[in-house]
Amino acid sequence: MGAMKRPGDKLMLLMIALGGVLTQFLTLVSGVVAARMLGVEGRGQIVLVSVLAQMASQLTLGGSLPNAITKELASHGLRARDGLHGLIGRWALWGCLGAAAASAYFLLTGVDEVDATAAGLAVGVAIMALTGMTARILVGAMLGEQADPLKIAMTGVLPQLFATVTLSTALALGIDWNPLEIVVVMVVCQALVLGFRLRSLKPPTNRPEDRLDRAELARIARRTHIGSIGPLDGLALDRALVGSMIGSAALGLYSAAVALGSLAAMLGATVAMVALPKIAAAQRGPRDAERALVRRWLLMSVAVLVPTVLVFEAANPIVIPLLFGEDFRGAIACGYWYVAAAGLLAFRRLLIVILQGRGRGLVASWIELALTPFVLVAVLVGSILDDVEVVGIGMLGVALCSVVALAVSVRVLEPAPVTALRSIEDEAVVEILNDPDAVPLEAPGSDAAVSGR
Repeated sequence: MGAMKRPGDKLMLLMIALGGVLTQFLTLVSGVVAARMLGVEGRGQIVLVSVLAQMASQLTLGGSLPNAITKELASHGLRARDGLHGLIGRWALWGCLGAAAASAYFLLTGVDEVDATAAGLAVGVAIMALTGMTARILVGAMLGEQADPLKIAMTGVLPQLFATVTLSTALALGIDWNPLEIVVVMVVCQALVLGFRLRSLKPPTNRPEDRLDRAELARIARRTHIGSIGPLDGLALDRALVGSMIGSAALGLYSAAVALGSLAAMLGATVAMVALPKIAAAQRGPRDAERALVRRWLLMSVAVLVPTVLVFEAANPIVIPLLFGEDFRGAIACGYWYVAAAGLLAFRRLLIVILQGRGRGLVASWIELALTPFVLVAVLVGSILDDVEVVGIGMLGVALCSVVALAVSVRVLEPAPVTALRSIEDEAVVEILNDPDAVPLEAPGSDAAVSGR
């Protein structure tokens, strides 16, 4: 990709960032519409279906594989249809296994009785997981081909736009859809856009020597897997656990609190997306200049996130019942804690990209792994007390520990030697471009699409 020096690269980042902002707005609208249609219990079912599909996607083909595809296609100057020839069939089996596991988990934990509706929702989990994997791989391929930035951004925006318009129209006409019918709408919108977007890939040259090395792709994917999925919030692990351990109604309330923190999450991801290539490129310059650049980005992030968090903390008791309805007043208490947690988690993204830009991304991955079990602990305590507010408090604690650990790492660790950095700017840019919070890669049925994350 050329270390982000070409004007086209900057345009790509700008278009994808704008696409991300638009997608976040649409996800908020669709989340509100779904809540108005379904109420607390129904919204909880939709969110559980979505987060399980997202987890299946992120843990299998939709995690780090798109990053590896982007890097390898771009570095070798290949077309996706040539480079990926013969690989899709091998990947499909793993994708289907992940989707089936998510469906089984839904049936075991997400429903009281396995009836026709539950079975349909389980099928929806599998299909949404597969379309999510396909969408992320497609965007990775388009990035690797240096496709039109507008087409890349629209791959995420259009499914959400179609779903939002469809759901809003139905609500305006007084049509009350159940969770299964809403899942069908989301799947159809995503599948239609993916079908058209697959046609936008460049035609193959059919040269056998242009095929990518499967072993090398797997090696790159393994090395970046943890950093790509961001287990603290990238997997929506807290939502999946709330739905399976506390119940759909609790998840409906919790997801409303999560929606309130979505703007902070989006702002943090956007700041990180813009900062990463600049910090990575600065590693080849004077250390003092690099430190000054990092300080400026940290101050800018604080200046953006602190007012955002304060505004939503103050608006919390008004916004939740106004947008989602009076039935969601039970989410207000959790909302106070989660909005603060969202601000810290957003700030953590900048700390992570500072470490990535300095060639110390593995440290950030270990910190994420070490803190992930405490998300389970927070939900477990919340399930014992039957109170989602406890989960919000736990997420705030996890976010605070993450920021402290990452800040200490940024302060103490020296950057990796420049000679040891393997095309750091390109790898860093690929990493953030495929970040699920930074770019519009989510299907309309993803957690972001129904919670306004």
